[in-house]
Amino acid sequence: MSNTIPEIFRHFKGRKIILAGALMFLSCSSVFSQEILTGLQFSPVIHQKWVESRMQKSISSENDTLPIRLPFYDDFSKPTVFPSTDRWIDREAFVNTDYPVYPVNLGAVTLDAINDSGSMYSDAVPGPQTFIADHLTSRYIRMDSIFSPAPKALTPADSVYLSFYYQPQGRGLFPSTSDSLVLRFLIQPAYDSISPTDTVHFDDQWLEIWSTKGMSLDTFYFNNNVWFKRVMIPIKDHRFFKRNFRFQFYNYVSLASSSIPAWQSNCDQWNIDEIYLNAHRNIGDTVTREIRFLDRPPSMLKSYESMPYTQYCNNPTAEMQDSLHIYITNRDTISHNTNYSYSMYNESGSFNKTYNGGNHIIEPFYDAGYVTYPPFAHPPIQYFFPISNTDSAIFFQRHIIKDVTPGSVLGDTISREQKFYNYYAYDDGTPEAGYGLKGTGALMAYRFQLDKSPDTLRAISIYFNKTLADLSQNYFYLTVWNDNSGTPGDTIYSQLVLPHYTDTLNKFYTYHLSPALRISGTFYIGTIQTTDNNMNIGFDRYNNSQDNLFYNTTGNWISSSYSGALMMRPIIGKPIPLGIQEIQIEKRRLAIYPNPARGNKVNIVLPAGESNDYGDWNMDILTMTGSRVYSGPYVQQLDISTFSGGIYIIDCRQRNSGIHYFSKLVVIP
Repeated sequence: MSNTIPEIFRHFKGRKIILAGALMFLSCSSVFSQEILTGLQFSPVIHQKWVESRMQKSISSENDTLPIRLPFYDDFSKPTVFPSTDRWIDREAFVNTDYPVYPVNLGAVTLDAINDSGSMYSDAVPGPQTFIADHLTSRYIRMDSIFSPAPKALTPADSVYLSFYYQPQGRGLFPSTSDSLVLRFLIQPAYDSISPTDTVHFDDQWLEIWSTKGMSLDTFYFNNNVWFKRVMIPIKDHRFFKRNFRFQFYNYVSLASSSIPAWQSNCDQWNIDEIYLNAHRNIGDTVTREIRFLDRPPSMLKSYESMPYTQYCNNPTAEMQDSLHIYITNRDTISHNTNYSYSMYNESGSFNKTYNGGNHIIEPFYDAGYVTYPPFAHPPIQYFFPISNTDSAIFFQRHIIKDVTPGSVLGDTISREQKFYNYYAYDDGTPEAGYGLKGTGALMAYRFQLDKSPDTLRAISIYFNKTLADLSQNYFYLTVWNDNSGTPGDTIYSQLVLPHYTDTLNKFYTYHLSPALRISGTFYIGTIQTTDNNMNIGFDRYNNSQDNLFYNTTGNWISSSYSGALMMRPIIGKPIPLGIQEIQIEKRRLAIYPNPARGNKVNIVLPAGESNDYGDWNMDILTMTGSRVYSGPYVQQLDISTFSGGIYIIDCRQRNSGIHYFSKLVVIP
């Protein structure tokens, strides 16, 4: 197996991660020159699931009164976000396909520094000191008896084992050596001791069974020669053979230094997969009879997860991949004759194409590694999505692998949507990290290529990650450049704006350009910072558009050092309606006169239609480096006699609604 993994990585489309130092995280934030990559201080995926389920009654240790029976098994292959209540009582760890690298099968459960509402723990301790973060706790399990094939009392002689696979870091940030992943067993559930005069409460009593220290994934692979390591734990202590047995994983986390709160964020990821507890096992019981896909289906587009349908239809040959990269594993000890196929179709059924890779004997994974047979591992794309004059479309992929032996039920199915809307997206819509630059005046540019020119750039959507520091007042210039031989050229649009943070699943904030911008060929969208703080734009570590991301902190454009896809999307084509979070930039401006100003006074006028109760408004005035020179009630006439010459940002915000307007003031000395 050790000889096959590196080869697989070389063919792993866009995944330039892990091999011998490819992930070089130094702490909870990582530094290549002036680029910074951080974890998430807030998870939109977990938060959205929490919002959806907060009105539903969930299992807790107080109402978990009905124990479940052996066997206990979970491979976290269903996209539930929270662990299933059929087996688990808490929701702090989360189920996903984004963080694990080469899991045992599709999906794993991740422990980190984010709670079940998707936010950093309120008791998180800044600095090197560790704190306990996530828990993954089983329901009560009947360890006193087994019921199949016949009821029988269970004892240590029945050879009971708990096994699981684990991996530090994955696509996240590695746990440091002071951090750890811990497993413990419940000795005694919490109870109250009642006497005639008093009631004394006793908490759960646990016994630590296993733990491991943090390390980077490349070190982990170097030490173990596997991406996920299996742990087999025999259960021999009589105290655990009872009807209310329970086990629990939890992790210790340490955050970045408190001196840089703008960079403090989620970190210390641990991935766990295939947890299995049962009797009549042994130390060599490591085989699972299954044929599975390892990864979710890739995009059929060569560069993008999604793109404007009108652009695709103009040149589909250039936009479609030649072949796909599919990862299939046979985890049995024997070979299986299998068939692989995939289909492309739309909901109406008017488009339906099928590829059949034929039959092929798949050898066991521990002998041959992942499947490399080209019709299975690299199936060709033989069809185009249909050409149409409509503005958008959704198509579906379905991939099937199955054992063709009569009577066999071994096999797997994975599916995905292929979306064509009015935007380009290198990312999959889910952030695993945040991207930022150090330094006032730092520039970041993201490259896109039109198939049909010219076209109209209507808006730019950005997903901003939250950090422990409130950065909502850190202005930046939203900027568009043309192309200069493969790097950003002349600035063709620039507008001063504020970042906007949302609590909704994968919710991008859309900045409408006014006026809309005519573009051709290659263009770049990006930012110019006005402060030294981290903008922390969402960063998808699952996909890789590294070659299209550039930064400039010294006067020269440099390609990004990070593998991933920035969550910034240009919206192209026809005019688009305004939404609740989609506010045209021009409507946010104040009227300031005289401007430029030389003298003692300037007038500041709110847009027409706003409340005349000026006591409802606050006003902040900042320099271009982010320093506040005024913060207080809104005033219609401002004394600038003490202001130095330069450019200032005036921001007026209504207290109750949060609506704000701003503009630049130029003071001439």
